[in-house]
This record gives sequence, structure tokens and C-alpha cells, in this order.
Amino acid sequence: MLAGLSALELGRLRMSVGYGGHKKGRLLSPIEVASLIQRARWAGASPEDCAKAIDLGESSVRCFLRLLKLPEDLRHLVAWGSPKEALGFSSALGLTRFLNCEEELRSVARSILSDGLTSKEVQQVAQLRKRSKKALDECIKEVLGMRPVIEKRYVFIGTVADPDILAKLAGLTQVNRDAILQDSIDALGLAGASGRLGKSLFTLVGDDLFNGEMRKIGAENLEAKIRSQIQRNIG
Repeated sequence: MLAGLSALELGRLRMSVGYGGHKKGRLLSPIEVASLIQRARWAGASPEDCAKAIDLGESSVRCFLRLLKLPEDLRHLVAWGSPKEALGFSSALGLTRFLNCEEELRSVARSILSDGLTSKEVQQVAQLRKRSKKALDECIKEVLGMRPVIEKRYVFIGTVADPDILAKLAGLTQVNRDAILQDSIDALGLAGASGRLGKSLFTLVGDDLFNGEMRKIGAENLEAKIRSQIQRNIG
């Protein structure tokens, strides 16, 4: 057992982090893993206790906890691997380099989604920003300019406002929420799009096909349609 966690929660934690690096189908997102580790720490477990209980190194435990320093509105975007619609684990960790300025942090996060900025490139942006004192946008542009090819993605962020839906979303895991959003995307026929659904925000990321659909529908109408579809899918 691990202080502060039930046997079921500890089992989910182990299944999400203990069977190798980048397997799909894990029960918990990185943020959900971090939240359980934090709860165990609050209940008196040491980093060493946590590491032993879930078969990780102490440095990895501390990396998970660093994710909780990210603003609440970005946390649902943190995912395993490097999916196009999310902030990969390593890239999300790289964002913590910008914690002293949330405006810059969010700008880099948006570039990860829209430009596919990698964890290595996030590090390069941070180093260039610190070393050169150039504006952040210039640093991002300079790092992207080192690529042989630039892939452009389009990002749409919307909110969920209905109190009943918010309460239901808060009780779901990230996997469940993302499935609801994907069903909504499919129902609306948004070709080229995928996304992440948080407890109060949703983020869509897509290619030129998605951008065309976005322009055709209009930003306000798209947000309303996604909200309505989420409400239908959540029941």
C-alpha cells in the first residue's frame, strides 16, 4: 500500500507507469498520475516510498510532480508520447522552464500544438530566450527556421459552461473525457481534427481540412456545436 491511496488507485497507478515507456491504453494520464503521487506525499509518503511502490526512480517521481506546476487550463493537454493534439510528457516538462511567465508558457504550449514544437525545440527556445533576450516569438521562429520542413497545425480552444456537465466531467478520467470529445468530433464530421477534453476546456488541433471546416462553421458556432455534442454524449 501507499499512504493516502486506495488499493484500486495504487493498482491504476502501477498499470499506468510500471509497464514501460510509451505503451497505449494506460488508465491514467500523466497529470492524473502526478495527482495521485501528490496525494500520497501529502499523506506522508516520501519520494522514495512513492518510487518503490510504483517501480520508478525518485527522479521520475519528481518529474511527475513538476507537471502540477503547470496552469490548470493546460493540464488536460498533457499526454503520454507525442500526440499531435496534446502536450507530450517531455514537452510538458520543458514548459516548466517558463513558469516565471505564464504568458510565455502558454505561447510555447500553443506552438507545441500548432507547430509541433518538440521537447528538444522547447529546450532550444528556452535557452535562446535566456541567452539572447530576444522576444519569445522571435525565438520560436528562429528555432522553427532550423527545420527542413515546417508543418502547420490549427488550434481551437473552447469552454464548457453548463454546471451539470462540468460536474460530470470532473468525475471522469482523461481517457473517458477524450473519448467523449472524439465522439463529438466524429459526429460533427470535423475531418482532420483530434483533441483533448479537460474539466472545463476543450482543445481541437487539426490540419488544413480542419481549418477549412472551422472557417466554414465559424468560431462561435463551432464552440456551441461542440458543447451541445458533448452534452449529448455525456448523457
